[in-house]
Amino acid sequence: MKKILILVLFLAAGILSAQQFKVEKAAGNVKAQIGGSEKWTAIKTGDVLAANSIVLTGEKSSLVLGGNGTKLSLKESSALPLPYLKKMSVDDLILALAMQDMINSPRKKEEANSKNTAVYGAEINGVKIPFVPSSNFGVQRLNGAVQLAEIGFKESAIVDAKETFRKYPGTKSIASFRIYFANLLADLNLNEDAYNEFKQISSLKLDSRQKQEVTSKLDSLSKKLMK
Repeated sequence: MKKILILVLFLAAGILSAQQFKVEKAAGNVKAQIGGSEKWTAIKTGDVLAANSIVLTGEKSSLVLGGNGTKLSLKESSALPLPYLKKMSVDDLILALAMQDMINSPRKKEEANSKNTAVYGAEINGVKIPFVPSSNFGVQRLNGAVQLAEIGFKESAIVDAKETFRKYPGTKSIASFRIYFANLLADLNLNEDAYNEFKQISSLKLDSRQKQEVTSKLDSLSKKLMK
């Protein structure tokens, strides 16, 4: 409990703010847990959300949010806790990762496997962006975290993903997401963290392309760590 409280206090100081977010456009089935409420409420264009809300889009739905000098277009089947919609420094990320490790104790019961369909997504600079159409909330959180990284919030996206992997253990077996966020760690030169992630990923069920990428990354990162 004390460790969790420390993490909560960190997030409150480093990520949460008094800012609010305006719904610039809501199309389809869009909901939010507003201001810490556990109840999902339908939201519409023009609504204003507290910074500690969580937003969720259903299939064939989308959401455009603005606030805190930021605009985010959230695609279908995605979820995002708004506290993560803010820039973090690499130092903040390192501290957040350390705190996530502190509370990452084994769960008594693993969740059932996520409802997986074929992973698809656009390619940016030759890198396939993972996206899984699903009604599973953990997967939706990861879809949201990817989109957070796409607009430049890599650090907060990594923390969001780490929290999701911890809270929804079934998502840890989805190699495309694990590889995506491990690559973000490498991009930020957090080579030891990236190496440890790829080492864990290597034990997952991977296709030939993923195996080749993971092996290559482990070799590259190992050489960097030896310097």
